[in-house]
Amino acid sequence: MNKYMIQAAMGISVAALFVCTANAGVVSEFVGDGWTDITVGVGEDKTGSFNYVDPGYGGQNFDAEYLFYKIDNNILSIGLQTGFDIYTGSQIYGGKTYYAGDLALSFDGDTTNGYEYAYDFGFFTQGSQDNSAPIALVPQGLYENVTWSTSTDIYFTESNPFAMLNGTLVDGSRSMDSYWEDLSDGKSYWRIVEIDLTKLNSFEGLDVHWTMSCGNDAVDGSAPVPEPTTMLLFGTGLAGLIRSRRKKAVMKR
Repeated sequence: MNKYMIQAAMGISVAALFVCTANAGVVSEFVGDGWTDITVGVGEDKTGSFNYVDPGYGGQNFDAEYLFYKIDNNILSIGLQTGFDIYTGSQIYGGKTYYAGDLALSFDGDTTNGYEYAYDFGFFTQGSQDNSAPIALVPQGLYENVTWSTSTDIYFTESNPFAMLNGTLVDGSRSMDSYWEDLSDGKSYWRIVEIDLTKLNSFEGLDVHWTMSCGNDAVDGSAPVPEPTTMLLFGTGLAGLIRSRRKKAVMKR
């Protein structure tokens, strides 16, 4: 399903003109309770020559900060923390609206071919350029067979992918907590999504990426294959799902 159409345009985002700050601390929601910090690659200037993608570039409001995860009874929880407003999904600066991207996800242990899954937050989303326009919103949830928009500012293309353009819904909305917390560096927002591992084709590891429409900052996370006990539960869940589907197929004959 199409989400929005990006029309190319030149120009630099207003957010790129802000003052740089350091990463904020961790919000209390992700301290303990089984959460593991999987943040990697924060502040890497991967390909660009402007050196703009650093922790907090654009100030606290545009700081992509941390990624966390935990697994419990075949439910994978992913936590995102950022200074960007992911509670409402957008914020205004200098008279211009900026939008939160979607979680780019890979479960095959290899991102060289891109991110094959997305968790769409269900927000209104469009690119950073004034003439980029949304086509349609999609329900919140996990999507596969994903194609991605690369609509972040042309100066920050190293932050791509930005948000889901097309995809097939795998699992609809699950409990998704979101709030904010005032830290010493300023306000940090957090959002938690849940993914049923039995809905996946395979699980060889976890790779996560998130950015915002301006692309001023991005955060990546990576985790290895879960412990054998968790994978045993995952396999049991898949086997049960397969048996259930076979039983339904027999009944229909």
